[in-house]
Order: sequence, then C-alpha cells, then structure tokens
Amino acid sequence: LTESTQDAERQKDAPEEPVDSSTDEDEYDDIEDDDDEAMDEGEEPTTCLFCAEIFPKLETAMEHLNVRHKVNLSQLKAKFQMDQYSFIKLINFIRANKTTAEQLLSADQALWQDEKYLKPQEYETWLCYDYEALKTDAQPTVAELHERIAEQSRMLQQANEDMERMRSDYKELLQKVHGDSGSKAASNPVPRNNPNLDKEYFNSYSHFGIHHDMLSDKVRTSTYRSALLQNEAVVRGKTVLDVGCGTGILSIFASRAGASRVVGIDNSDIVHTAMDIVRKNNVENVELIKGRLEDTDLPEAKYDIIISEWMGYFLLYESMLDSIIYAREHHLNPNGIILPSRCTLSLLGYGNDTLYAEQVDFWSDVYGVNMSDLRKSSIKEPLMEVVDAQFTLTEPEQIANFDIMTVDLNYPNFSYNFSLKVTKEGRLSAFVGFFDTLFELPSAVMFSTSPNETPTHWKQTVFFIDQPQAVKAGDVITGKITSRRHKEDVRALSVDIEVFGKKHKYMVV
Repeated sequence: LTESTQDAERQKDAPEEPVDSSTDEDEYDDIEDDDDEAMDEGEEPTTCLFCAEIFPKLETAMEHLNVRHKVNLSQLKAKFQMDQYSFIKLINFIRANKTTAEQLLSADQALWQDEKYLKPQEYETWLCYDYEALKTDAQPTVAELHERIAEQSRMLQQANEDMERMRSDYKELLQKVHGDSGSKAASNPVPRNNPNLDKEYFNSYSHFGIHHDMLSDKVRTSTYRSALLQNEAVVRGKTVLDVGCGTGILSIFASRAGASRVVGIDNSDIVHTAMDIVRKNNVENVELIKGRLEDTDLPEAKYDIIISEWMGYFLLYESMLDSIIYAREHHLNPNGIILPSRCTLSLLGYGNDTLYAEQVDFWSDVYGVNMSDLRKSSIKEPLMEVVDAQFTLTEPEQIANFDIMTVDLNYPNFSYNFSLKVTKEGRLSAFVGFFDTLFELPSAVMFSTSPNETPTHWKQTVFFIDQPQAVKAGDVITGKITSRRHKEDVRALSVDIEVFGKKHKYMVV
C-alpha cells in the first residue's frame, strides 16, 4: 500500500506528456491492417470450383484444383491470354453453367467472354484474388501454337472473302451505273476452286454409280417430276435452263410438262450419254451442252425457268448453289422462276449409344491396338448416315432458310444460336442435320430428309460430340452453330458447334 501511494505521488509530480491525438486512429488502422493482411493471405473459406470441397484458404483450393482436377490457372492464363477481368468472367461462367473441369480443359477458346459474366451470382473469394500475379512461365505446346495459327488463318481467310465480296459488289454496281457489262469472265463473281479439286468433282459425276443412287432415290426424282407435271400451266410454252443436267432426266420432265425449249448444261462427261438418252427418247426440244456454266455461251441468253438438283450433303456441301446464283443473275428472265424455290436447314439432338460405340469409341481398341489418336478425326468428319428416328432426343429447330430468288454467295457463312427442347431422357451423343426442299408453285410439292421421313440418298449428317451428355425431358440445350466456306476447297464446309461449354470443329467434305 505504501509503495503504491509513493508511485501515485511521483506520477502526480511528473511533467505532463503532450497528448498524441492520433493514438486512437493508429490503433484502428492497426486493426484494419491486420484484417487486410489476413485477407491478402486468403485466410477465408473457399469452395472448389468443380466439387463441393471447402478449404480454409484460397491457396489451398488452387492447389486442389491443380492436383485433383488437373486445372492449372497459370496455364489457363497463358492459353487464353487472360487478364483479371477474364478470370472474373471465368469464375462466374463456371458457376452459372456448372461447367466441369473436363469441359474447361477441352475448351479451345474462351467461352466466357460475354460481359454478363462480369456480374457474380454471389460473393466468393475466387473473385478477390489478384490473378495478374499468376506466373505463366509454361511455353505453349506445338499443337497449341498450330491451333492458334490455324484460327488466325481462318479469321484472315474470312476477312479476305468479305473483302472479295465487297469488291465484286462494287464492280457490279459500277457496271450497272455505266452500262458496261464487261467480259463474261470479268463479271463472274462465283468463287473458283482449285482446278485439280474441281476436276475431281466433275469427274465424280462421270460414273454410273452416283447417277444410279440419285435416280433410284424415289423421293428426290418423283418430287421433281411432280413439281413439273402437276404444274403444266406454269411450264407450258416456257423456256427452261437445267443447270447440272446429269443424265438429262429433269430436262425430259420439263419437255413433257410442255416447255417450248429446254437447254441442259453439265461439265461432266455423263452429258454425252445424256445426249444419246434424249435422242433415243425422241425428245426434240431438249439441247444438252457440255461445259461449265460460268464459262459457256448458251443458245439463249435468258430463260423463263431455271431448274436444278443442286443440293448436297448437309444441303450446302458441293456449293453448287453458286452456279444457280450465277444462272439467276445472268440467265433468268425478269419474271422468271427457279425450282426448287426454297430450302431450309434444321438441327436436332440425337443419342444412339450403339452408333456412337461403332463410330467413335471403336478406336479405343482395334483388335487389341489402341488407336484412340484417330478418335478425334472420327468426330471431326461428320457421318452421313440414315439415322434411326427412335433415338431422336429433341425437337428439331430450323437454323437456316434460303430463298433461291434472293440468296447471295455468302450463303455458306452463317451462325445460329439454337435452343433445342429435349423431348425424352437419354444420353445425347450427336447433333443431326437435315434439310427440306420446297417447290412453291400453284400445286406445291416438297420433300424432307428428316429422320422421320422416307430416307433419301442424302441421308442425314451426324455431328458427334466428344463427351456425350445426359439429358431429360424438358431440358433446353442451348448452343451456337457456325458454318463457313472452306478456305482451300470452296465446295467443302467448316462447321463449328459450341455446346456444353466446348467448341466442336467439323469438316463437311
């Protein structure tokens, strides 16, 4: 007690220390700094992006991603050239779409670029990390570099095609303004193929087998015959141009429907046999010519009706529609018509496990040999097959509609965002493309290559996907399909389908 009293007296007599007005504020700052330090260290529970596991801090969760799910954020950063905002979009994209690690790893382009993914569903520590600090020392693989170069080449090719179309449009405009039609070759805007590829294409139609397949296709041939013979009032007394006449069957149908004159043209040697067929059937008003339409002077400059069976696999393969457009622009009378009048292209979801095993999984074990390296190729090249309609899993959706009187040369290049409604439970392993062909005449006729209709020689086009997905009735499968003319073979198509968080690339050749 005595010592305490003495200490109190000494403190009372001691000189007064100046008051530090910042003391309380510093103490508050210290507390705040401590909190910031804890936050910087990621000391906050973090839920894995791909499973339900929760970790005490973000760094542990990142390590878990790498070890358990094989997802390395540094590698993703390098692969997709990602910045802070890109990672925020990625995190929100994964949460919104319940993307799996496998889907993310198989993606060959950033599918999370949409600005809507900047808005989070809820707060989480993944969104607070400084992704700019991630090191990206890993060098891209040769395959990745090749893919980047290929993608840039595709983009450059598309830009070149757009520029060429603009030049052609400008030239045609100048010709109309100045009344200068120019030479036939100079005014020809149709894309030219590699001469060797074109030679192979026309030679393929010189063989008997392909014409047997087409003529024995009752749906195809009888529909064309009905379109002409049931509409004699439209055809009678008219001049007809048959583009790609082949064996001459459509020219003969047009003659029987009352056409005053029919001219058929084909660049394949089969046309010589067709000339004999016309003579043997005593069809006097049909004249057949061998040559490429764009390079040939026809007996008459203009015609009342242009008819052609130009459709290929997936409707657009072969790009023969190019020649129909040329014929329309150069050889159709002002009030003329084109048959068929319209074609539509559709897509549906499909799931036949047996077909998938035969065509895709087959490569995993070929007589005891692992040939899985060929699996990717089996997916990249769509299968032309008459599919069993019982395995259709969605309603079909029209993805393109071509009015032949107005379609332009850009027709192979289109994109469509689809929403396919699932009609029954199953494992979706492919998308199936088919087309409808319409003759919009007083007595209208049409045919469809749908799996639900009588099979045709066009069959259906099956686009397999890498990882089949379980679906149930009521689900809606959203995605995007993009088609473009192939840069090396103008008769072929490059098709991309973006769905289930992955972009699948196909070549219709």
